[in-house]
Amino acid sequence: MKRILFPALFTAMLVQPVLSSTETYAKYAPKIAFSLDAPHLHLLTNHLPIFVTLSGLVVMAVGLWRKNREITQVALALLFLGVAGGILTFGFGQQAYKPVRGLSDGVGQDWLDLHMERAEQVIWVFWVTGAVVATAWVLGWKQHRLAIPAAVVAAALGLSTLGLSGWIADAGGKIRHDELRGLVTPPRTGEESESHAH
Repeated sequence: MKRILFPALFTAMLVQPVLSSTETYAKYAPKIAFSLDAPHLHLLTNHLPIFVTLSGLVVMAVGLWRKNREITQVALALLFLGVAGGILTFGFGQQAYKPVRGLSDGVGQDWLDLHMERAEQVIWVFWVTGAVVATAWVLGWKQHRLAIPAAVVAAALGLSTLGLSGWIADAGGKIRHDELRGLVTPPRTGEESESHAH
């Protein structure tokens, strides 16, 4: 009897925390699209504001250098998709906050708070950039005399969102990847983690 009871109790003690965290995860992470929840959708979309925006900037440089309106228009479309991807990623991140917090260790929770604070501080830049990029695209489509200056301003704002995306992602990568943390802990901002009621 002891041979059966001890392993059963030991197994139950190991499984209970896992079941508890998965129940919490399931409670706060309902399926949104394609049977995926917000944390998974956040992970799928978080590379858009980096790689699509970077692609748009490279194409923009080629379009401006060659003075080719069609290439510049494609670049603006890519920039718009990258910025829109950043806004979408922010939305999924807001929804993913509670389930990911429940799965993270103490230091990971601090990085999660910093990740969220950074995103909340600069999301307005993505909205402004999206509006400027859309305006530049319309001006280019209409072959307006301000199309090139607007494209240059859009590219400059796109470059700023690219840098901000990297800054946000730096903290985000350290939430669950302790190998990326090294010995660095997130700086304290004076806000308590309870201030994030997402």
